[in-house]
Amino acid sequence: MLTPTIQQYPGGILCGASAPMSLQAFHPPRVWSLFMPKLHTINNRLNEDLISLRAFTGVPVFGPTANPEFTYWAGVEVESPVTDFETLHIPSGTYAVFEYQGSSSDSAVWRFIYGEWIPNSSWELDNRPHFERLGKGYSNASDDSQEQIWIPIRPGASNPSKTL
Repeated sequence: MLTPTIQQYPGGILCGASAPMSLQAFHPPRVWSLFMPKLHTINNRLNEDLISLRAFTGVPVFGPTANPEFTYWAGVEVESPVTDFETLHIPSGTYAVFEYQGSSSDSAVWRFIYGEWIPNSSWELDNRPHFERLGKGYSNASDDSQEQIWIPIRPGASNPSKTL
């Protein structure tokens, strides 16, 4: 299906809005509705991308009956924190970056990443935020929508010497 590139994320600062959620009670529009009306007031953005982010407590477990809880974020990357916005520091680390085209509501891509690609790779999930970079090609539920999916990874136990 998709083959990721393995990239180093240098770390960054996200300004935006957040709310606690779970996979079964996942409703991003309410967080975006808090954030988007104030987006124009952020003057120190690093780029034009919007960031959709899930900050799990620990390394999440995915599967048919799993329902991990997380804090969902809607925001942008900035040079420094901005007054009147929540701030999240995203640590540096290695990510599997998937170039995805399709509807954001299609869960097949997530089943592939967490159910096929990670278990069959020499990597395992790491305890850092999972996020999507929503750039100019992003169009929410459109089949032509484009986004980057960033999944935090570390060398798996079967391959502890794996490096970039």
